[in-house]
Amino acid sequence: MKTFCCFILLSCSISLFSQNQTMSPPTEDLVGEWTIDLRPTPDAEPYFQTFAVSSVADYSLEGTFYGSPLEKAILNKNWNRLYFSFTTKDQSNAYYHSGYLKDGKVYGITYCPNRSFIAPWQGEKKE
Repeated sequence: MKTFCCFILLSCSISLFSQNQTMSPPTEDLVGEWTIDLRPTPDAEPYFQTFAVSSVADYSLEGTFYGSPLEKAILNKNWNRLYFSFTTKDQSNAYYHSGYLKDGKVYGITYCPNRSFIAPWQGEKKE
């Protein structure tokens, strides 16, 4: 949990404090299926997976990412972007994700300490 908290603070602090403080988009804008590009490097071929948000309520969300249920999923709607974070698991590892909704797209980052892995990602809502 300590690693997760540090990750969230580090990944969001620079962009959070440099923004104008206005209202975030409605939380309902996050609901739906998103096509996420998880390519490992900028010049790699696209590698698409689904981020599905089935519901949002107050400061939490439910859904799946990469086929895994979202765990400990929370929202921060106090900024001019809708920020979110959650964890997922596979058979061997826990993955920590954080991101935000901006101009109809989602942007995020995934961190897996056991794999020494960190990767940015972005996606668009499926129509």
